[in-house]
Amino acid sequence: MINKLYYAITLEFDKETESKIQELIDEVARVTGCDYMKQSKIPPHVTVSALVSDNEEALLSEMESIAETMKKDYIWFANIGVFNPLVIYLGPVMNEFLYNTCKTVNERLLKYSDVGNRGNYLPYQWVPHAAIAVKLTPDALKDAFDIVQEKFTAFGATAEKIVLARAVPYEELRSWNLK
Repeated sequence: MINKLYYAITLEFDKETESKIQELIDEVARVTGCDYMKQSKIPPHVTVSALVSDNEEALLSEMESIAETMKKDYIWFANIGVFNPLVIYLGPVMNEFLYNTCKTVNERLLKYSDVGNRGNYLPYQWVPHAAIAVKLTPDALKDAFDIVQEKFTAFGATAEKIVLARAVPYEELRSWNLK
C-alpha cells in the first residue's frame, strides 16, 4: 500500500515583503518561544491549496502546466488575524488573482489527490493568510498580537513564485517564478 503524503501549494513574495514578514516571524518567535515556523524553515507565504496524494509526479507535472500560465500579481496585506488560539497571521484582501489561483490549483490538482486540511483551502472555504506564528499557547498569542499590532501597517506585495511543497515536514519540491 502506498502512503499518501500532505502537500501545500503556496505563493511566495518579492524580497522586500519576504523580509518584512520574516522579521515579524523572527520577533514573535524570540519573544514567545513559539518558533515552529523558524525551526521548520517555512518561508513567508500564502497557501492556496492543501492536498493529500500518493501521486507526486502527477502533482509536479500539473503544477508545471499551471505555472506556465501564471503572471506575477499584487496582493494587499490589510489586517492582522487570528485562528484562535493557535495562529496569528497577516491577512491579504481577497482579490481576483488570489481567488483564481486558489480555484485553478484546486480544480486541477484534485484530479490527482484528495482534499487536505479539512477543506480549509478550497474556494469559498479559504481564508487567505500569511502565518506569523503557529502552535501558540493562549498567553503566547496575546504576546504575539501585541508585537504584530505594534509593528504592522498595511502594505502591498508582489506574488513572484508558486511553490509545491510537502507539508509535514515542510520540504519545497519545486518552485516556479511567475512571469
